[in-house]
Amino acid sequence: MSTPHPAAAPYAVLRVDRRKAKAMAAIAASSAHTMREKPTPNADPDGAAPGVMHLADGKTPYQAARHLLEGAERRNRDTVLCREIVLSASPSYFRPGRETMGGVFEPDKVKAWATASLAWAKRQWADQLASVVLHLDEMTPHLHLLVVPRVKSAAGIWKLNSKAQFDRERLRELQTSYGEAMAPLGIRRGEPGSQAAHSEVRQFYGAVQAAKDLPERAKLPPAPKAPEPPAGMTAGAALALGSVLGIETAHHRAMKAHAEAMKEWRQTAMELRQQDAAVWEQLKARSAIAPLARKKQAPAGTPRPPTLPQPALTKMVRPTQGR
Repeated sequence: MSTPHPAAAPYAVLRVDRRKAKAMAAIAASSAHTMREKPTPNADPDGAAPGVMHLADGKTPYQAARHLLEGAERRNRDTVLCREIVLSASPSYFRPGRETMGGVFEPDKVKAWATASLAWAKRQWADQLASVVLHLDEMTPHLHLLVVPRVKSAAGIWKLNSKAQFDRERLRELQTSYGEAMAPLGIRRGEPGSQAAHSEVRQFYGAVQAAKDLPERAKLPPAPKAPEPPAGMTAGAALALGSVLGIETAHHRAMKAHAEAMKEWRQTAMELRQQDAAVWEQLKARSAIAPLARKKQAPAGTPRPPTLPQPALTKMVRPTQGR
């Protein structure tokens, strides 16, 4: 039985990605995104690094998923290998009274929620949970889970069966179970059958959707490599003599060229960081007003709820490192 909550209590957020990984390349791409191994435009470029809370094996979500897939039977090429799940909560839980300040959170609340969420996930998928990674560099703290939908047959053979793990009824059960697990923290389950009309949950999903339309972050080229000093005693002596007499040697010219290249590289790095900051601010602005798309149109004649005024954006406060 779930704990009763006041009407304004924050909601639990559980989203199973509709994309179903049917190839190892898709799992590798998901792992790279989760571990920030590729450009992530919806993440704060100066935010905290991903926090790995669980791996079934290896050093990355990809390696952990591959480990659980070893020996598991797949029906055909369309068999689902892995599902990605996002767990979070309303911004009002992580930053009460500061819901519009994207990237802000209270470390103690994040720790309590992440610990309870990890324990719940391990109970749900004791033999299927490949990885759990905490992200603190986006609008609201959230966990990325990779689940390999393997089921052991009566003969003791692992078989992949995504429908058994993620059919409609099972998804409803997961929503209810996760809400009950978060109840001691004052977080409640959303209303069954609703489209998450609560404004704070809309904001979370709006951030996820808005990020899909943003351009990818430009990759910073490697810094120019400094020229190696001349090898050998003779070359070293010639370089020293040239410095004393003011004679420009080949090494001196190479050092000057390197200094110019470094100057250009620093300018490029500064411009890219400015672009990153602009993308982050753009995401904050868009996610604050992005509505959750409704799957069903309201019946004719249904009165519309009053439009709430949009809060003014505030300057981003850098998250405190909670790990």
